[in-house]
Amino acid sequence: MDRMRRDPRVVERYGYLIAAVSVAAATVVFYPGRAHFAKGQWALLYLLLVVVVAGLSGMRPALAAAGLSFFAWNYFFLPPYGTFWVADPKDWLALVAFLMVGLLMGWQTGRLREREAQALAREQETALLNRFSARLVSDISLSDVAVMLIGEVCGITHAGCVAVLLPDESGELRELAATPGVVCPRSPQVAQLADWVRRNAKAVGLPLRPASGTGDWPISVSHQTAGIAEDRADILLPLQTSTRQSGVLYVGARADGKPHHYPDIRAAVALANQVSVFLERQHLQAVARQADALREADHIKSTLVSAVSHELKTPLASLTATITGLLEGDLPWDEARARQELTAVEQDLARLGGSINSLLDLSRLESSEWRPHLKLYEFGEILGTALSTLPPGHRARVSATLPEDLPMIRVDFDQWVRVLEHLLGNALVYSGPDSPVRVGASATAREVRMWVEDEGPGIPSEERGRVFDKFYRGKAAATASGTGIGLAITSEIVRFHGGRVWIEEITPHGARFVIALPISEQSEG
Repeated sequence: MDRMRRDPRVVERYGYLIAAVSVAAATVVFYPGRAHFAKGQWALLYLLLVVVVAGLSGMRPALAAAGLSFFAWNYFFLPPYGTFWVADPKDWLALVAFLMVGLLMGWQTGRLREREAQALAREQETALLNRFSARLVSDISLSDVAVMLIGEVCGITHAGCVAVLLPDESGELRELAATPGVVCPRSPQVAQLADWVRRNAKAVGLPLRPASGTGDWPISVSHQTAGIAEDRADILLPLQTSTRQSGVLYVGARADGKPHHYPDIRAAVALANQVSVFLERQHLQAVARQADALREADHIKSTLVSAVSHELKTPLASLTATITGLLEGDLPWDEARARQELTAVEQDLARLGGSINSLLDLSRLESSEWRPHLKLYEFGEILGTALSTLPPGHRARVSATLPEDLPMIRVDFDQWVRVLEHLLGNALVYSGPDSPVRVGASATAREVRMWVEDEGPGIPSEERGRVFDKFYRGKAAATASGTGIGLAITSEIVRFHGGRVWIEEITPHGARFVIALPISEQSEG
């Protein structure tokens, strides 16, 4: 009994049988007391039976029970017994009244029971959707969502096969996931029907809605599918969004061979709609990410154009002016002046080449094409090479203090020279024309530290976390040239070597850039 109340489909299948058996059993129980009770009292017992059947089986079985009780009371408990003839005319009024009251009680009680069953089904469907949607809001992949949907739909519908079909890059539907251990049908007819469902955003094969049901399908239903018959055991549901049709949910025939039930498929449709919302959200997130990437690319492009145009335009303008003066020959040129102008040309060319090399370095680092080739080197050897690239005037301002027991460092020689060039150049530019720049190093049991410090204005604390960003130039950069990518390149190279770089403030003023390489990275392997 309890199972029948919890599962209304059992009642739908056996309701009329329950009504007939109940009336027959009641008649057998009542019959021995026919001589001891008044004939009208049996009507009350039969009415009680109608109410029980209505509460158990629903309205239609209750009406059947009322009709059967009418004939049973007449045949067995109203004289003359064993016939449907009524001897007392007053019994006709009782029979008619009994039938009307029985039908009314069966109808009213059955409607209440059916509404209770509908409310219970909706409550279960709501609980299922709440549980399913709660899992959808978590960060899960599309394949996980498909597997989760298949498991829920299989549990609800008892279908032999459930599959999620999504379009591939060419637009053809492909099976993303299916019921484990089951081969779903891949006939040309099913493929044609699935493609039709996706293009037209209409479901095919949905069961008829019961007359007592409320509402309608929360999805478009096809009544004519391009000549394909709809009297089929399987069902195809479109995974449609507000902007596009993403795919198809295929629900195969039930494993027991019986047709699908309306409440089950309605819940499956609701789950399919939840997945459609998930697909739409993923699509919108992808569009938003693409838009953010485009905005970031536009911002970087504008910043790059601004920085590069200034950094390249200045030496080009100087070169153009110098070469034009040399070609025109309006002024007398002696060897000393020519050497001075050519030295300026050399410096402008070096500055131009440095800017171009920095841009190339950054591009290679971001594309992971500039992989470090690690070998053991003396830090002093790398420092000497970096100092040799500086102009003589700048080179004289740099002093180095290195301990004699400093271990060798395992780095890419060219990349580490580039790191020191950027740090030294940064310190020389921002510390003033006569301020010294110091280079030092030390070693601990776990790491080797190298630093470059200056006596410039220093870097405000709020800017220290951003100076290693591409194209970022702090407040002090307004009076100095540069593209704002030297420190970004330095940070990337250090990261590639497994190290870290940070900024420290020194007293009374200035900044120290510190690089730390783990000792574990210094062995040959």
